[in-house]
Amino acid sequence: MSVTLVTAALLCLAGARAGATQSVDEIVRKNIEAKGGLTKLKAVQTIKQTATMSMQGTDMAVTMYSKRPNLVRQEMTVNGQHVVSGFDGLTPWILNPNAGARPMVVTGPQAESIRQQSNFDSQLIDYKALGVTLAMNGFEMMGTRRVVHLRLTSLDGQRSDLYLDAETFLDVKISSQAGQMRLDQELSDYRDHDGIKVPFLIRTLTNGVLQSEMHVQTVEFNVKLDDALFKVPKS
Repeated sequence: MSVTLVTAALLCLAGARAGATQSVDEIVRKNIEAKGGLTKLKAVQTIKQTATMSMQGTDMAVTMYSKRPNLVRQEMTVNGQHVVSGFDGLTPWILNPNAGARPMVVTGPQAESIRQQSNFDSQLIDYKALGVTLAMNGFEMMGTRRVVHLRLTSLDGQRSDLYLDAETFLDVKISSQAGQMRLDQELSDYRDHDGIKVPFLIRTLTNGVLQSEMHVQTVEFNVKLDDALFKVPKS
């Protein structure tokens, strides 16, 4: 191959890479805009949601709290028992009366999964600043729906897969791997709330087996939440 042809080939390769980068950035932009836009999303500091959850044939009332940057708390009433779990940014924990009166720190793959999913914002917002590598794995069919498959790799090498509806660019499925456990979240029934699109149906699967189905009832933005709400309760 002549020098001229080598140069031309390198220029074509560089152009293809630049195009791929622009394509990924365009998809990220469309995803953020579909959810309401960066300004509105960043203006939300806390979220409180109530829902009903079906898990292994049992229905329960659920209240969920989230606060920037990565604080979460979930309260469930199961057969008259109040089960509480949370993450204070460092420690994931659960307080289950059926397992004792003291809160327990969650460890292992379950804890890693909680940490991966605790970020308040979408996985795509500020991904570059967080050192996350984003790659487009192309378009796929998920049932009858065409989706965009994105692969995210964090600084510590943790990978997750995000699938977006190819028409609306809203999140359809989020998948992550923790040890031998594969966790999938399927999101649907998006509704507009204060100009922000919120999924009102969330299905959670572990290794392909349905674990829970949650139907959101109410959503509140920017309610006052003290950081103490998310910390491990004192025994």
